[in-house]
Amino acid sequence: MLDPSLFDCTRTADPERTSPIPIECATDPTCSERLVSGHRGAGGSLGVIAPEDTVASVLAAIALGVDYVETDPRPTLDGYLVNLHDTSVDRTTDGSGEAAELTLAEIQALTLDAARFAGDFSCERVPTLEQILSAARGKVHVLVDANKTDRVDLLVAAIQSTDTLEWAIFDTSSVAKIDEALLLEPNLLTMIRVDTTAELEDQIAHFAGHPPVIVEIGASPAQMIPAVHAHGQRVMLDLFGTDFAAATANDPSLYADIFDLGLDIGQTDRPDLLLAYLGRFP
Repeated sequence: MLDPSLFDCTRTADPERTSPIPIECATDPTCSERLVSGHRGAGGSLGVIAPEDTVASVLAAIALGVDYVETDPRPTLDGYLVNLHDTSVDRTTDGSGEAAELTLAEIQALTLDAARFAGDFSCERVPTLEQILSAARGKVHVLVDANKTDRVDLLVAAIQSTDTLEWAIFDTSSVAKIDEALLLEPNLLTMIRVDTTAELEDQIAHFAGHPPVIVEIGASPAQMIPAVHAHGQRVMLDLFGTDFAAATANDPSLYADIFDLGLDIGQTDRPDLLLAYLGRFP
C-alpha cells in the first residue's frame, strides 16, 4: 500500500509525478497507452487510500502514478465551487445540509470523515475546484465533471484563473454546456459522454471543429469501443463493478476482459488495483 506520509497531513512536500507514461499522452487521441483515471481522486466509495474529492486524494493519485483524476465541483450558497460528489455534506463530513444552502466558510469548517483511511487527514477540508486544479497542475490531468452544476462560467473561470488550460478537461454529457464553455474559452480541452452509436455520431459531427480528447461510453463496450475507435478517438469507461469484483477477490487480472475489448482509459475507484493489472504498481 502507498505510504500515507507522501500525501497526508504529515507530508513535508507534495509528491512528484511518478507515472511512466509520457504526460502528453493524456490529451493525445493518437496515444495507444492504456491509461487510468482515478475516480474522485484516488478513488470514490470503494477507495482505500485517501478521502474522496480532497487535495490529499489528488496528491495520492499523483504518487500512485495515475493519468487523470476526476472531480465533482458543485456551487455553494455564496457562489464558490467546492469539490463534493453528493448534493449534501452528510456522508463525507461531520456536518449536515445541502452544499447549495451552505457558504464556503461553513463547508470548509467541517471535518472530513476519514476514519477508515490509514494516515493523518485532520488538516483536510472540502476543497474548492481551484485548490484541486492547483494541486494537479503540472503533474496529472483533471477531468472536471460539469454535470453537477449549471455554472459553466464558474467552471471555466476556475480553469483560467489557475492557469490549467493544458491540465483540465471539461467533462460532461451535456452538449449545451460544452458549447457554452467553448464560447467562454475556445482553447478548452473537452470530453464527451455517449451511450449509443447514434449519440456518438451526432456529437462527433457537432464538435468536428473542436474534437474531444476523450469519449466516455456508458454501455455496450463491445459495440461502442470499435465505433469510437473508427473516429480516431479513445474510449473511457467506468469500471466500478469490476473494481468491486477485483477487490473482493484480490485479483487485478479481472480487469483483463474489458481491456481485451480495446478499452483505452479505465475510470476506477481502485486505482491501486488497476495500476497493478497494468504492471505499473507493486
